[in-house]
Amino acid sequence: MAEYRMSEAQLQDAILELAELRGWLFFHDYDSRRNNPGWPDLFLLHPRTGEIVIAELKAARGRLSGDQKVWIAAFAVAGITVHVWRPIDLTNGQINRALTPGTAPSRTVVTCYPVERYL
Repeated sequence: MAEYRMSEAQLQDAILELAELRGWLFFHDYDSRRNNPGWPDLFLLHPRTGEIVIAELKAARGRLSGDQKVWIAAFAVAGITVHVWRPIDLTNGQINRALTPGTAPSRTVVTCYPVERYL
């Protein structure tokens, strides 16, 4: 399947399959309509290393909402790893690297939004 045609749901399935193979525990709220808006799609925790990965998933042309940007900025202030992943990140190795236990930089924030803008 070409990455540019992969839906967000297909991306999530691929990530969760990889996460399971690598021993990650994960949470995804399958019905988020009653939650605060903007909470990221995936929360992953590796029980052996203690690594935490937070991921917001987007289709190739998907955009972050204002509420999602606020959550990403709040996680950044807390020093929590945040990823905004798209289908291209499956092929460029970014997701593979992030989900390889023991290789994630500790307390690193990956975001393209200035934190101060949302505080």
